[in-house]
Amino acid sequence: MEMELRLTNDPRLMPIVQAFMHSTLKQFGLVDAAVTSIEKIVTEVVSHTIQHAYPHGEEGAITLKVTEASGKFEITISDDGLPQDIHQLEEELHDGQDNLSGLAESVVQGVIDEMHWSALGPNGKALHLIKWIHDDAVIDANSDTSPQIPEDAPLAPQQEYNIRKAVPEEALQISQLIYRIYGNTYFNEDVYYPDRVAMQHSNGSVLSVIATDTEGNLAGHCALEFNNEGPVAEVGQAAVDPRHRARGLLNQMKDALGSEAQSRGLAGWYADSVTVHIYTQKSNAHHGGHVCGVGLGVSPRNESFGGIAQTLAQRVSCVIYFHWLTEPEHRTVFVSERHQEIILDIYANLGCTVTFGDAGTPSDKHGTLLINMNPRAHFAVIHVTKLGQDSVQSIRRAARELIEMSHIEALLVELPLEDPGAPETCEALETYGFGFTGVGPHFSAGGDVLKMEYLVEPLEKNPIKLFEPFAERLVAYALNEQRRVRASM
Repeated sequence: MEMELRLTNDPRLMPIVQAFMHSTLKQFGLVDAAVTSIEKIVTEVVSHTIQHAYPHGEEGAITLKVTEASGKFEITISDDGLPQDIHQLEEELHDGQDNLSGLAESVVQGVIDEMHWSALGPNGKALHLIKWIHDDAVIDANSDTSPQIPEDAPLAPQQEYNIRKAVPEEALQISQLIYRIYGNTYFNEDVYYPDRVAMQHSNGSVLSVIATDTEGNLAGHCALEFNNEGPVAEVGQAAVDPRHRARGLLNQMKDALGSEAQSRGLAGWYADSVTVHIYTQKSNAHHGGHVCGVGLGVSPRNESFGGIAQTLAQRVSCVIYFHWLTEPEHRTVFVSERHQEIILDIYANLGCTVTFGDAGTPSDKHGTLLINMNPRAHFAVIHVTKLGQDSVQSIRRAARELIEMSHIEALLVELPLEDPGAPETCEALETYGFGFTGVGPHFSAGGDVLKMEYLVEPLEKNPIKLFEPFAERLVAYALNEQRRVRASM
């Protein structure tokens, strides 16, 4: 769900703001007290923006946007008025010195769960207020009754399993399974909230397949996550009860998800296979997956893997496996000369032919970005939805804010490979420490993306365990690129 109200900085419009927020918040099923509290906060922020965003007597625009997805909603109040020091605004916000009485206190009291400022460059600035609709976590409810399954738990008897789509009513069992396998360390915290899991199933943003034993108990789970603009889905949230391992359940669930993805007309699906062990890599290779990239340090080092790996030496890296559901077509991409050889090899590994176009400069003055942040994992992604002449500057500004204010430790940037300006943008980002990590086929609505990463702390190769020779080559290339771009800074 997404709603937007645009208005001028005229105080007489405040009743419209109040009416818009009241009717919008009521749709989320919040109790009246929460609606009243959030409505009060938002109207105070908008009123303050009307008074101070623009010089006295100057008319300007203010946008109030509400988006809802995956069990949370975000309220964004933005303007393109006087430039401000975003760092100072952020510090004042969290120190309770922002001249907006009760705003910081609203987080303490749980009225708002997260809030932060962002700089929009020539498009001004924005304040983001985030509220989770569902906040009953299985971690809290089941810390005593659903402990992690011990490593030496005896195997269940050999039996037939039922592989099928999950229904929203099974959300609690799914959350409990994730908790029993990963403890409280799984990087995607949504899986710990049964109501959020149920909502994702209901609204179609996640499709789960489960394996149940002969008694109907949940033995395994895997899901399609529709995270990208392009015609692809990610297979993730994989968990198999240790008492039911070595039965081929993960492969059977992936087969079922592959059929679901194909029925939806997707070009393919992909999976981030962890490198603390090779089991999920072997599973993806077994399913005909093609290595196309790596995710360096995308998960925190405290993530638990249910008896497979306990103590990690560094942040967790992944190998990206892409699985075609359609016949791959020839494409023309724009890549800097330095990376053309490895790009040719990636596309050959994908079974796809490619031609390199002539590089150019971004034709549009202003580009657009979409940022996804996972505070729990200290990881973020900047999707460049349109390249512009200001894209490098915008990415640098966003990266600085994400690292300094949100304590992001690994930052991924995705550039559209169909844009002639991609090589110039890639080379410019390399001077600021971003290194090549691979390709994402069909990851954007326009086509493939080039993946680059910035790491706060460098990674070592030794803890990264790999199954296939091409994965070895690509990880070595990516780590060498990290060393090269760091040395040139």
